[in-house]
Amino acid sequence: MVESNIISSGDMISHTDPKRKSFSGKVIRWLRDHPGFNLIVLFPTFLAIFYYGCVASPQYVSHAYFVVRGAGAQTPNMLGGLIPGMGGSGSTEDTYAVQTYMMSRDAARTLIQSQNLRSVFNHPDADFLARFPTFFRGNTFEHFFSYYQKHIIAELDTTTGISSLTVRTFSPQDSQRIGRALIDAGEHLVNEMNARQRQNTIASSQKEVAAAEEKIRSIGLQIADYRNKQKLLDPLKQSVPMLRDIDQLKAMLTATRLKVAQVTKFAPDTPLLPVYQRRIEVLKAEIAQAQGDITGSSSSLVPKITEYDDLVTQKEVAERELVTATVSLQAAKVQADRQQLYLDGVAQPDLPDYPEYPHAIADILIVLATGLGIYAMGILLISGAREHQIH
Repeated sequence: MVESNIISSGDMISHTDPKRKSFSGKVIRWLRDHPGFNLIVLFPTFLAIFYYGCVASPQYVSHAYFVVRGAGAQTPNMLGGLIPGMGGSGSTEDTYAVQTYMMSRDAARTLIQSQNLRSVFNHPDADFLARFPTFFRGNTFEHFFSYYQKHIIAELDTTTGISSLTVRTFSPQDSQRIGRALIDAGEHLVNEMNARQRQNTIASSQKEVAAAEEKIRSIGLQIADYRNKQKLLDPLKQSVPMLRDIDQLKAMLTATRLKVAQVTKFAPDTPLLPVYQRRIEVLKAEIAQAQGDITGSSSSLVPKITEYDDLVTQKEVAERELVTATVSLQAAKVQADRQQLYLDGVAQPDLPDYPEYPHAIADILIVLATGLGIYAMGILLISGAREHQIH
């Protein structure tokens, strides 16, 4: 019974082995007859398998989320969310500015100085193809910046308005540390934008205040020069007593004339009549002289009053301009404070638990598919050329 089983199993092996050998032989012969397939498809695929299986270093990604907004920014309404460019455009522009800075050369230089970013990307555990620099990649700053842009990515979700920051390095601690440094750099940029925005907002109002103050000082100097030149403190005030004296002289003249009329009517021969007449002449002369001191000559007070009154009017106008400019400056400061920008962290850079890169299986399949596609295209081109020669 045992011998029969051994014989039967031997018969099965003898029947199956030739098929297996014939199939593997066909595969080997086909590969031997098609060296292009080996070179274009198999060789790159085996290299990819070897690299991702034995050489490739794990890369860790830290994620962070933030928003840029200001106290003066308007909340997008429904219509603004449906129509691009309406509602919250200013906040979106500021967000793009922060994102652009995070992926800029300035940010890369800042991280090189503050976080020693070059050594982070040249980690001892990194493989020779993924690290920076490598034998096929230069060691200049431009080459580093190109490498930087592939490992630091800042994007905006236009639906939610939340920006995402991803940092990919060869260590979870380095990814988190670089992410935090970029968030801090973004906050510093926002603070600088606030300072520039505040300065630009209130600069024009400050210039108006300074111009009004300078104008008042200039007019004040002109008034001082006028007083020293004319030897008058205030022509308007100094003319008041003179006008009061003229009024009194006119009143005395009127009273004297009434007495002359009465005496002429009731006692025309009285010796007081010539006295009254003489008094009238004296009063007229005094009034004429007093009026001449105020008007009617080059040394009178009227031109002096006119010049002084013009200076006083200019000073009053300048003072009103200063009050208006000061109010505008305060309003500009309040408006600038309302338009302050803020970078709010929705989620701080996390510490990754496992590597997200490399995507070994997906990359190997991509290499295989690419090789097959190139090989198939080559076969089609060769077949087409042969048919063209035949015809």
